Amino acid sequence: ITAQLCSGVTPVFTMPDKEKAAEAKALGNAAFTAKDFKEAAKHFTEAISHDPTDHVFFSNRSACYASLEQYEKALEDGTECVKLKPDWPKGYTRKGLAEYFLEKYDDSVDTYKAGLKLAPEDASLKEGLKKSSDAKYNVPGAGVGAGAGGGGGGLGGLSFDPAALAAAAVKNPKIAAHMQDKELMQKVQMIMQLGQTAPGMQQQMLMQVMQSDPRVLEVVMAMQGMDISTMPGADEMGGSPGGTASSPSRPVAKKQEPKKEEPPDERTPEQKEADEFKTKGNDLYKKKQFQEALEMYDKAIEKEPNELLYINNKCAVWIEMGAEYWDKAIEALKDVIARRYEINGANPGGASFEKVAKVLNRLAAIYEKKMDFDTAIDYYNRALMEDNNRVTRNALRELERAKEKHDKDSYIDAAKAEEHREKGNEFFKEKKYIEAKGEYDEGIKRNPIDAKMYSNRAAALTKLMAYPDALKDLEECLKLDPKFVKAYSRKGVVHFFMKEYHKAMQAYDKGLAIDPDNEECKNGKEQVINKISETSRSGEVDEEQIRHAMADPEIQQILHDPQINMFLKSMQENPKEAQKAMQSDPKLQEAVSKLMAAGIIRTG
Repeated sequence: ITAQLCSGVTPVFTMPDKEKAAEAKALGNAAFTAKDFKEAAKHFTEAISHDPTDHVFFSNRSACYASLEQYEKALEDGTECVKLKPDWPKGYTRKGLAEYFLEKYDDSVDTYKAGLKLAPEDASLKEGLKKSSDAKYNVPGAGVGAGAGGGGGGLGGLSFDPAALAAAAVKNPKIAAHMQDKELMQKVQMIMQLGQTAPGMQQQMLMQVMQSDPRVLEVVMAMQGMDISTMPGADEMGGSPGGTASSPSRPVAKKQEPKKEEPPDERTPEQKEADEFKTKGNDLYKKKQFQEALEMYDKAIEKEPNELLYINNKCAVWIEMGAEYWDKAIEALKDVIARRYEINGANPGGASFEKVAKVLNRLAAIYEKKMDFDTAIDYYNRALMEDNNRVTRNALRELERAKEKHDKDSYIDAAKAEEHREKGNEFFKEKKYIEAKGEYDEGIKRNPIDAKMYSNRAAALTKLMAYPDALKDLEECLKLDPKFVKAYSRKGVVHFFMKEYHKAMQAYDKGLAIDPDNEECKNGKEQVINKISETSRSGEVDEEQIRHAMADPEIQQILHDPQINMFLKSMQENPKEAQKAMQSDPKLQEAVSKLMAAGIIRTG
């Protein structure tokens, strides 16, 4: 068994030493609780060296690295944790967090989704998916650069979010109790106000205050959608020694709160029984026992026929059973949509806006599977009119992208592309260059990997004097077929017309390197050489040529080379010595040739 340590040493052990691993883990827990993340990482590294089969050690060390903002290492450990224990949701939280802060938003979304399949109600996974999805789709204010700073440790830039805190209080009575303490909440508000103006000071202040009152951290984390009880130092990190991380350092009088009465269950006996059947159906569906799941949903529908969710869930089973059941599902879903008001009248809330939206989303998913993208998009838009939520918006965006790709792929037809190319060639011969370009445009849409098509369109663009566009096509052509000599010849022509003679020379030389006998490249190169010679002797400065040359990064690099600067100075002061230096240095000869071709250096 091999364990990779931070130092890069790879020790090998015959079997894990779980006792020593546990000792190292305990030291790591203590260091993490004390916010000494670097020391904690060392102890967890030692634990891994004693037992590299324990997924919790990698999870804990990933948390340390995230707190130190070493996200590459955090991702490595998160990935190893998931590999060792793929059915443990917390590992996906670690991996997804690291991917988020590395701005790998697509990967982060996939990781959080995988974790939610194991734990659909996990708050940390839900929040992580929300933030990653927002960042992936460029939602304003989303992403690493906006809002909260580092993950796990970099808490700068946080803002007070009463809605998130209220939601956390509903799930966690401890947070609800903290919110009743006015002194505590004043501390939290004071710290959070620094988020917009001084995030660095905010982090420092948070660290100081939490030393005397750890409840502050609990409240802050709750506003970020994270339950402190699930953070390292509580469950997998074995809790805090002496309970210091979960209780205040000074006794606080507990306020007696009136017990909240549970809302009365107004369901009828039939509805209660129907919900029980639905729960059993859901469990069977997750186990892929589809026929048994259908039986449970049918029993639920029999007990309460006026509930959209039972029918919606039944249709989800049909979708999984295969394409032969899709039309049956569509028929059932359309039927309940048509009867929504009747259903709501018989069972108020049985066809609420949210439930109708779920049915419409299910219809959209079926039509997407049937590759009927337009209908699917229509249903997603209808769902948004019922309940405008993030899940539906993201599904719609994904579908629109899939449709765009499908439409593009479906349009590809090499035979039709060749027809367009031949028509374009006929127009070109007739000097109808605009019409020729139109045919080549269509040909490229039909077959975007045909190098000849780009070369032909470049020829038409050259005739139309659209030189930059012609160059783009020739670059694409050579990317598809680097040995296509014709493209180099045409590239030389374009550069010649743009008075970029040094680039024209390069294009012709590359073509001749592939085919030394190519007449077009040979003649083109000779024409460029003559033009350079003519320009040098004329004594006149071509401002357009100089402007093009000075915009060329290669020419700029040559001119910033100290050796070249010394040579140019030497040419003015001692031409003979400069000539001798150039003859003995091939690199210098090449640079001078390019500067001459570009019109920067002149002779005569």
